[in-house]
Amino acid sequence: MAKILPVMIAALFLSQPLNAAGGYSSGTSSATKSSTDPFAAVYQMIEAQKFVEAHSALKQLNVPSKQADKFNLLGFTARKSGDYASAATYYEQALSIDPKHLRALEYQGELYIKLGQFTEAEENLKKIQKICWLPCNEEKLLSEAIDLAMKN
Repeated sequence: MAKILPVMIAALFLSQPLNAAGGYSSGTSSATKSSTDPFAAVYQMIEAQKFVEAHSALKQLNVPSKQADKFNLLGFTARKSGDYASAATYYEQALSIDPKHLRALEYQGELYIKLGQFTEAEENLKKIQKICWLPCNEEKLLSEAIDLAMKN
């Protein structure tokens, strides 16, 4: 029984989406998004790299129960559009609602890299590592981004 319990716990966590915090990931296909997902049209715009349009659509979107996700995506689309100051504000808003929002922490870390703030990016990576029981996609992506930036 002592050997079975850790396997059962791991199976439980592996059966759940590791990136359940929400938001956009380059590995996410719009085909996997439900038509009831309030962000479905935004995901399609993001996948088409129409970041300004996605940003505008997000501003009009009313999703009271998913405000952290909305602010995270506003930050993502602002950052991808080159508006780093707005992106920083949106990530802070997302994290003030949900301090453990994995995607917001990852994307904020990527913003820190763009701004040359590597210490802050590494702090976000440490936060992600504390939140994820097992290695998660956000941890991998931010770690790779930091490694790549350090090599350049």
